[in-house]
Amino acid sequence: MSRILARRHPGAINIAGDALRHFAPEDVRHSLGPGSTYRAGAALTTAYLAMGATKVLFEYVFDDAKKLDLFCSGLPDKIPVSVFTLWAPIDRVIDREANRVERERLGDLVLRTYQAIERNLRLLGQVIPNTETPELTAQTISEAIANPANIWPRPARGN
Repeated sequence: MSRILARRHPGAINIAGDALRHFAPEDVRHSLGPGSTYRAGAALTTAYLAMGATKVLFEYVFDDAKKLDLFCSGLPDKIPVSVFTLWAPIDRVIDREANRVERERLGDLVLRTYQAIERNLRLLGQVIPNTETPELTAQTISEAIANPANIWPRPARGN
């Protein structure tokens, strides 16, 4: 989805969470501390914006607002952030997971993460149904990005 969006926005950068996680050691939580991937994603986003990227699409699973706030706290205050949670029925999510190529299966983590997101859905930005084709869903997100009402209300520093 984010690759499609990046193609629609000239100068946009797509950071896929799966790719970012490949840089981290297996014991990343222990060796670099909790939330290190969110902090690294924010640092990389900031670097690309400083180099002139028009947008940075950070494709990642946020299952609660605290993790989203941790990512946002690593961004410069002046950077507007729009947050969209793609949402599909659990059977579709499980089917997609089972059919991903060249990726280790996540097993029970899929259901646990889905349930966590479901509990926190109202705190995770604009919910976008992820039941259409990727192109139609990308169009919905492109239109939502253009709407200033979809800027994420970032917490004040130190909160």
